[in-house]
Amino acid sequence: MREDIISEDLLKDYYQIFSDPQKLKDFFSYYEALVQFVIKYPTEFNDEVKDEWGLNELLDINTNEYIVTNPDICLDMEAKRLVRDYESIDTLAMSIRDTLWDMITVYSGKDCPVTPNDELRYIKLVCEDNSDQILLECAGCGWTEDTSGNEYRGPYGKVFPINQKEIEKYV
Repeated sequence: MREDIISEDLLKDYYQIFSDPQKLKDFFSYYEALVQFVIKYPTEFNDEVKDEWGLNELLDINTNEYIVTNPDICLDMEAKRLVRDYESIDTLAMSIRDTLWDMITVYSGKDCPVTPNDELRYIKLVCEDNSDQILLECAGCGWTEDTSGNEYRGPYGKVFPINQKEIEKYV
């Protein structure tokens, strides 16, 4: 993990998101505000940071197709949850990534076998040969299984969000 100090201006700009009612009026506006923030700081959120924290896969999605009806976050509480000290650009990138995923995650209704209080989410895995498949993953512990319930052991690739239409097509 990089130990880069985050500039006060960058953090101040980030915190502005949480004091702007227009950016928190709905999940679409909030998602877009976070994406625009990352794009605004290409030096800090460079390709290495975006790749390491899986942001690239989240920045270009069509929010109309991916934002779920009832994300597991409360917009009124986001300032209390996310306005805090960040040690590095990595911790901020990780926080933004997790928040973006919170707004687009389609859950399976199945509990994780490792951490039973965590529900498995649908993901799309795209391998180096451009083949893809739908898997279930625990965001908490990383347990991954195929849609039949068998532990997934590879091949590995990049993880992308998947929307309800895609799930219905694959599953």
